[in-house]
Amino acid sequence: MARRLIFSKKPRGIARRLRALDRWAASFEDYFPHEIPAGERYWNWKIPVLFSLVEGRHTNSQIQARCAQALIDACQHLMRAKPPEAESWRVTAVICLPDFFTSEVCLYLDEDYFQAHTRASASEHGSSRLLAPSSLAEAWSLQLANGCGELGTEINALDDDQPTGRFIAQRWYFGEVMPR
Repeated sequence: MARRLIFSKKPRGIARRLRALDRWAASFEDYFPHEIPAGERYWNWKIPVLFSLVEGRHTNSQIQARCAQALIDACQHLMRAKPPEAESWRVTAVICLPDFFTSEVCLYLDEDYFQAHTRASASEHGSSRLLAPSSLAEAWSLQLANGCGELGTEINALDDDQPTGRFIAQRWYFGEVMPR
């Protein structure tokens, strides 16, 4: 399944594309990767859809919620298939807003790397904060299996390309996100 950047066109065959995304998520059932090179801290699968399906003027919250559910379903399949030797790894689905096209299913192979992405922090480049008690799962009626948690963060970073000079985004992590 391919990812494509097509900015101006309304996507055709939305129902067909969503069914293909559901098949992609189902392909993770009973699968866990064994080809990860040593020394990696992170492994991911980007959402395999057209840009215009999830971002821009032609999408809506129902389409985005369907795509988010597919990412969560893929994550939950990976969680169930995770072998004992990967017990310390975290399996997550990351829903990025407003830049949904960057959403992905992730394996965090390094706990410090996961914590760096998900804890509140501040630096000269910007800050991040936790969004609890807000819930994207509740807002979009997403279905989470037992053992699948939710953690939201908001990033506020310096960005000269933005009219305000700041980039503000949300990252919603689903899966193995609970404190250890």
